[in-house]
Amino acid sequence: MKLRIVGAILAIASFCLASAQEKQQKQTCAVVITDPHNGDSVQADGSVTGTATVPPGTHLWIFAHRRGLGLWWPQGGGSPQITDKGKWEALVTYGTPRDVGNDFEITTAVVADEDNNHLFNWVKKAEATGQYPGIRLPASVEGCPTPRVVVKKTE
Repeated sequence: MKLRIVGAILAIASFCLASAQEKQQKQTCAVVITDPHNGDSVQADGSVTGTATVPPGTHLWIFAHRRGLGLWWPQGGGSPQITDKGKWEALVTYGTPRDVGNDFEITTAVVADEDNNHLFNWVKKAEATGQYPGIRLPASVEGCPTPRVVVKKTE
């Protein structure tokens, strides 16, 4: 009888530990855009900064588009490096001169290797051809937030 009780206690403890580890793994993804802030005015381009903790084997990407468009443009020439303190920075271009006076959205996506490769190939092709076609925003991996900031292009 004591062995059954001990076995049941061990099984419950093991289940609780596994559940806590799974919960901790899901919480290892956090992304914040720290600058610019909602409502800020921006020029033709500028730095976007933030903090992030992403799961192993995933990559943070920054995107921007003129509000109201269904397509997005990857920014920064690739996945920004996340420092050991969790900080990142990317250069963002806000459209063309004709877009002055319009709102732009900035967002992020944390993607797996396959999407990272597709995005990196888009960057390479765009740089080689000088053509920057918009793309559909890739889905962020499960459990990773996708913060958005809206700014106004003034120059």
